[in-house]
Amino acid sequence: MAISLSGMASGLDTDSIITQLMQIEQTKVTAVQKRQVSVTQHQTDLKAIKTKLDAVKTAAADLQAASLWKPAQATASSDATKVDVSVLGGAGIGGHTIQVNKLASSAQHGFTFDPQTTAGTLSFYYGNDPNAAGASKIDIPVAANATATDVATLINANDKAPVYAAVVKENGTERLVFSSRKTGENSNFTVDTSALADASKMTELASFKREGTILNADVVVDGQQLNPETNVLEAAVPGLRMTLKGVTTSPVSVTTTQPAVDSDAIAKKITALVDAYNAVVTSTRAELTEKRVPTANTTADLQKGQLFGDTGMTSMLNSLKSTMTKTLSGLGLTGLKDLGIDVPKAGTNAADARAGKLTIDTEKLKTAIANDYTKVKELFAGQGATKGLSAVISDYVGTQTGTNGVLTSRISGDDKTLTGFNDQITKLNTRMETEQKRLKAQFAAMETALNTSQTQQAWLTSQIATLG
Repeated sequence: MAISLSGMASGLDTDSIITQLMQIEQTKVTAVQKRQVSVTQHQTDLKAIKTKLDAVKTAAADLQAASLWKPAQATASSDATKVDVSVLGGAGIGGHTIQVNKLASSAQHGFTFDPQTTAGTLSFYYGNDPNAAGASKIDIPVAANATATDVATLINANDKAPVYAAVVKENGTERLVFSSRKTGENSNFTVDTSALADASKMTELASFKREGTILNADVVVDGQQLNPETNVLEAAVPGLRMTLKGVTTSPVSVTTTQPAVDSDAIAKKITALVDAYNAVVTSTRAELTEKRVPTANTTADLQKGQLFGDTGMTSMLNSLKSTMTKTLSGLGLTGLKDLGIDVPKAGTNAADARAGKLTIDTEKLKTAIANDYTKVKELFAGQGATKGLSAVISDYVGTQTGTNGVLTSRISGDDKTLTGFNDQITKLNTRMETEQKRLKAQFAAMETALNTSQTQQAWLTSQIATLG
């Protein structure tokens, strides 16, 4: 390792001089780094606005979905905690009564269990033939000295196993209890212990055995008794899926309506569009009004006000507002105003009015949907060659966030600027390192020269002294 002794000959603190000179150079790097922080935040702010604009486009597209406007049957249960119900399709209109006396349950077998001294295998399969279709045979390796809990854990972790396993204590002794992963009389399964090292250490207990028709459900549908093997019924009432969840003390009523649109779902989607638009307004205006810190030095201060008074974002907000409140022709309705959605008057909500936010008259919206949902659909989805509001909104947002959109281009521009900053910082650091080495070498040479001169002077002085 080279040892540098600062100013030994000159008496100058050359290390300190070099450090101070490097600090002056470092200010150039720091200046670029500050600009880097500001531009990074500028890009972050633009990306946040872009994300919110894309959410407006998504909300608008949702209102074009055919499924939203398609009339569908609705069904309901008077007690969904006992009998849940859903429409499969084409269900008869009206009501049904469901009485659940017993749920379908799984076959079960319990065994004694003592650890094996030698490793072996435990096998499971549905029915009595391991090679039959649907037997789902699975082999579970049982390690030497494995406990009942070890075996149960292996079984439960195997998604292909036909059974679940539990460890229970009976009079202080552990038992392994297996339950089928299916229900009903055909859920019975076989536990094959023949490949264990000592099958006598695992014998079946009659007290845990459950199999046969007692495993089927007992349910009365419209007065007709049924004993299905499953708790999910898809044939008891044509067109309906009923999921039995519990025993009922009195009949549960299940009703099915004639096909109709889901007015609440439509209203929620329209509200989501308005909310997405208002979110753009709120976030963008917050950026436009946040001022920069004149003498910013900290990261927090450098990040402030990057979009203050930004004309591009101001123009975007004005255009987006015009798009949202646009009057359309050739459709059943002319615009959001017909649905009770508009920028409020200054007297009712001055802040929202100034910001350009939209408010919703909920009752007017519900009434418009109830009176003629097809007109509401046309307003958003369009009719024939006439574009609806959703397409108009999507087109405008695309000019901002699309591949060649204004926001996309500005974000890409920031990327190029940041790349330039990185290159500039790298060059400055390299130049500083080179300059530091040059200065050290220069000062070292100076010290060497001075030291040589001083040595020569001392020799001459001593020689002159001897002459005297």
